[in-house]
Amino acid sequence: MFLFHYILPLIIFYFYREKIIFFGLLLGNLVDLDHVYYRIIGKVEWFGSACAQLGDQCSWGTYPLHNWTFVIIFSIFSGLIFTKNKKLRFIGWLSIGALLNFALDYIHALTGFGI
Repeated sequence: MFLFHYILPLIIFYFYREKIIFFGLLLGNLVDLDHVYYRIIGKVEWFGSACAQLGDQCSWGTYPLHNWTFVIIFSIFSGLIFTKNKKLRFIGWLSIGALLNFALDYIHALTGFGI
């Protein structure tokens, strides 16, 4: 699922051709910085898995930013894509990028399938 985090923004950019959409969707992947944080503080080994029962990386519910609270927060902010202000639209697309990241991580947690 890791590659889909970057392939889907490219596909969406192909159809819309707006840089605000593309960079917002790509920077939505910054929500995964909590993976790095858990490795820095030593909760997870650098090359280890946080979810040993699947044998793959499952971030949903394991890391602090991957929970339903942040899904609700980013869902609220995603409505900003309908404004005329470019900065607010960027925040909206950033939120949609984070939601896309959450969706892909959740699918990964359910299936254990990862690319």
